[in-house]
Amino acid sequence: MDIGVTELIIILVVALIVIALVAWLLKRQQTNKKHEHAEHLRQEAHQHATEIPEAHVRAKEAEAQAERARLDAERAAQRAEEERIAATQQQAVHEDRLRTADQVDPHVDTRSDDYAPGAGTRDPDTILDSDHRTESHHTDAGSDGYTEVHRVEEHRTDGTDGSHRP
Repeated sequence: MDIGVTELIIILVVALIVIALVAWLLKRQQTNKKHEHAEHLRQEAHQHATEIPEAHVRAKEAEAQAERARLDAERAAQRAEEERIAATQQQAVHEDRLRTADQVDPHVDTRSDDYAPGAGTRDPDTILDSDHRTESHHTDAGSDGYTEVHRVEEHRTDGTDGSHRP
């Protein structure tokens, strides 16, 4: 059984045709699978698309809530600033009254380097809130009937020495 050149060429051509046909069928099958997968993804996307309007509504509600919170925070900050200003004004009025009383009192030297408003008084209700005295010693009443107060240690929380000098 001797195969001739012509028969060999025919067998090779048929084999190439079969191989090409198989490759084409495999490619077509792969393309169909990709198409089916794409259709499946589209269906999932359409199913999730029904949730989009609800998500937009939730987002708008969250934005509105955030805006309300921002406005509330601005109002609260404004109220806090107004209260801080009112407290500062009250403090200034209080100090002014103490200074006036100290200027009238002949026992208080308002020109002293260590002068502090209200420091010459024995009434704890007139001492400034920012003054925190830790210990006091009282001496017996002097010849003028007044008791002199000596402060052993003062701690101020406002970062000043209490003299109100620039």
